[in-house]
Amino acid sequence: MTNIFTPEKTAELSAQIDRQLQELKTPPYSPTKLPETPPGFPVKQSQAIEEVTKEKPERFLHKFGRAAKSDLCEEGGLLNSQWKKWGDLNNQDVVDKFGVLLVMMGFSGAALEILVVAIAVTVIHIGIKAFCEDYSQ
Repeated sequence: MTNIFTPEKTAELSAQIDRQLQELKTPPYSPTKLPETPPGFPVKQSQAIEEVTKEKPERFLHKFGRAAKSDLCEEGGLLNSQWKKWGDLNNQDVVDKFGVLLVMMGFSGAALEILVVAIAVTVIHIGIKAFCEDYSQ
């Protein structure tokens, strides 16, 4: 597997994913929606996706979902297999896989790091099954 990030950066981004997921579980999380943000989408991550991509989060996630489909949504994909086995994903694998896909989509530098974390948190938060049903077509 191609690694976009150094092991240290991967660990840092993985820790950010864990912190943001914990924030979503800890009261007083307020699931206030942004205009045109689908129900269940985490607000902080939706804002980050929109700021970096200049697109509505839902629209960008459709593009990303199509790119991630083979790893995330299809039988035999690394992340799909992890989810089916454990009901969870290894953050470091998510960072690596999503990082490669986002580089192929043209992102780099700080924008890449922000997007990797925001998309990972969003996908894990809404669940792979829901994400794949709604965003990988």
